[in-house]
Amino acid sequence: MTTARPDWPKLALAPRQIPLGAWLGIRFGQTLAQAGFAFLVFSLFPILVFLRHADIAGLWRYDGELETTTGRVTAVERTSASQGGGKHRRGTPVQRIEFEFERGGERLSGVSYGAVLPPELGSTVKVEMPAGEPQFARIEHLRSDLFGPESLMVLLFPAFGLAALALSQWHATKELALARNGHSALGRTLEIERRKFRRRRRSFNVAYEFEIEGRTIRDDDATQREHVYADPRGLRILYDAREPENHWVVDDASLPLVVDAMGRIQSPPAGKLALRFVLPALFLLSLGGWWLYSLVT
Repeated sequence: MTTARPDWPKLALAPRQIPLGAWLGIRFGQTLAQAGFAFLVFSLFPILVFLRHADIAGLWRYDGELETTTGRVTAVERTSASQGGGKHRRGTPVQRIEFEFERGGERLSGVSYGAVLPPELGSTVKVEMPAGEPQFARIEHLRSDLFGPESLMVLLFPAFGLAALALSQWHATKELALARNGHSALGRTLEIERRKFRRRRRSFNVAYEFEIEGRTIRDDDATQREHVYADPRGLRILYDAREPENHWVVDDASLPLVVDAMGRIQSPPAGKLALRFVLPALFLLSLGGWWLYSLVT
């Protein structure tokens, strides 16, 4: 049964219309979607820096038949990159080493990178290359670009972001279906318990229940919004009449659903909705800037 809260009237008959602002808020305004965009925004710069200068092809390019020859160092430059090191120890600077070698009577050149002691100009080095592909020649045990294949680890950040976005859209699809066709109920909190091993962030386990047609549905969840479940007015809940276990505690959303006195769904306040689109906008702008940078470099 509903009616105990003035901001939770009997909802309009289903299927209810969902304004664009409410649709956008449910799709992209919730915490999980925001976290996904945050991961994507802050992963673009590492990808631009590391993957554009990573010797990823080295993972497979030198696994087959190799040709070897002798080369001569023609230039050595210390780069701004380093390898290894830690909190109290500086890493070894990565050197950019130019070399030349002869193949079939033709003088060729190449560049290799590595965290090694800078060799003397004119010193002899061993050069290796895939058979028949001298354009991929490198100094043995070094790499062909500034960073190694381990730079692929930076892809974990956008992977986390995409996973969070995908999960948020799965939740949003369920919430939109409940907003459009669900029934309303008023729940009550049974227990709020602070989660262990969560000292830095306030996180709680909560147990709650709601009644529908004489049947009591109990559930529990984890939340950081303790005040929602401590509200003496009760919990606003939308549920699927055919499967009440499929329900949504509306007040536990970072951008709660807005319902007018007639039970119609409304768009959230423009200011609150706009704040939820700062990260998506930053992501699109960063992506566009990255694309333009790739065109001119």
